[in-house]
Amino acid sequence: MPLEKAAPQVLFLPLGTPEAGVSLQGWLYESLRGAILGGRLPAGSKLPSTRAMAEHYGLARGTVQAAYQQLLSEGYLQARTGSGTRVSEVLPDPTLNAGYVRRKVVAKSVEQRVAPRTPWLSKLAEIEPIFSRRAAPGGLLPFFPHRGDIKAFPIDLWRKLHTQQLRSSRLSLLLDADPAGLPALREAIAGYLAIARGVQVSAQHIVVLGSVQQGLDICLRLLAPGDSQVWMEDPGYPGARQLMEISGVNRVEVPVDRCGLRVEEGLRLAPGARLAYVTPSRQAPLGGELSPARRLALLRWAAEQGSYIFEDDYDSEYRFIAKPIPALRSMAGAEQSVILAGTFSKLLFPSIRLAYLVLPEHLIEPFTRAAALMSRHANSLAQAVLADFIDEGHFDRHVRRMRKLYTSRAEAFAEAAHRHWQGLIEVPEIRAGMDIACRLLVGNEQDAFARLRAAGVDALPLASYRVAPRDPGLVMGFAPYEERAIDEAARAVARALRN
Repeated sequence: MPLEKAAPQVLFLPLGTPEAGVSLQGWLYESLRGAILGGRLPAGSKLPSTRAMAEHYGLARGTVQAAYQQLLSEGYLQARTGSGTRVSEVLPDPTLNAGYVRRKVVAKSVEQRVAPRTPWLSKLAEIEPIFSRRAAPGGLLPFFPHRGDIKAFPIDLWRKLHTQQLRSSRLSLLLDADPAGLPALREAIAGYLAIARGVQVSAQHIVVLGSVQQGLDICLRLLAPGDSQVWMEDPGYPGARQLMEISGVNRVEVPVDRCGLRVEEGLRLAPGARLAYVTPSRQAPLGGELSPARRLALLRWAAEQGSYIFEDDYDSEYRFIAKPIPALRSMAGAEQSVILAGTFSKLLFPSIRLAYLVLPEHLIEPFTRAAALMSRHANSLAQAVLADFIDEGHFDRHVRRMRKLYTSRAEAFAEAAHRHWQGLIEVPEIRAGMDIACRLLVGNEQDAFARLRAAGVDALPLASYRVAPRDPGLVMGFAPYEERAIDEAARAVARALRN
């Protein structure tokens, strides 16, 4: 049975100063009556006790009791044993009550007032962030993509590190922090990048933010002013495309194939673009790697044009067939044009909301100033815990453990697809990541999406990632789901699509 909504609790209202010649009892009565009729004391609001009211306003308790009694007798208040004195739900005079209702309707209409149609609001009204959908009560529905298994995270260890940071000797963490990020975390990230991503960089080149989205937002504001042209992968990460849409830049959709961004098409469509957004280590969502030849061509274009490359390195650590390939930022000549973005939301858990940018030397100061202006700084307590988590080797062990776990689940997903989806869905080789773009062999994406949702299975239509028409497909995740759940969900997919 749903719980009843609690009545609003009102303590004291500013009632103004008594007018000359008006008794204190009459002043209090008129003030409370006016507050009720004016809606400042809503229906069901609880008034203070007569003793508390008298002490607060410096009145005799008898004066307050007399004013309360008059309002009670006229029906403006009601008193119940154990519930105190409250504003009546219905006012005594039908005429007054009609006015009371009219005021509530007016207040409601104000709440429903439509926001002005500014360019930003107009564009936001047309955008639905696809990754903000709520999980089912029992967790994510299979096969929702872009999520890891939070149940496998070492939460007890994280709690221990968190508690250590809350010692009385470390309370300075509760104050404002460096907008570029805690030095300890930036040092830890620099050390990690040198080993895992082949990027040799000092901690001074790293800025810690709340998300990669925030980093891209700063890039668009600082490096692509006005209607500057910006390359966007097609298909590509919807969050980046939507951010470009509301930022006002001239987004140029550059096609992607199995070797990643087709740089020659970008040069043909918009050679003078100010920025290129790419996912070279594992293209989102198709999963391919940007070929060496195209990496060189991309860097050459950026150097010749004085443009920048935003490298979204979102989950390259989860590579199953070999060691992770080096980041684009690790290549010779990349240090002046490539902005490397990484996130811990994919590698640890989404709500940690910590990410980083590796910046060229000349962008460190403006980006730090922008971060300070837009968000002051990322959560410093979480930064300190993460720094210890990395320095003590827990991060590396966690990533290796999750890579092994996701490898087995990728294999289970591929086996279930082969067993149940013949003639329905074609699943390519899963080489890395937490999800895979699959080819839909029957029907259309929207119909398949609706059928799967009705069957308790989730996925994202490939159309959510692209602008140019392509073969129908679904982006499906496997990382958070155990082998048995994968097989059961695969059976449900088969039933839904065959029906």
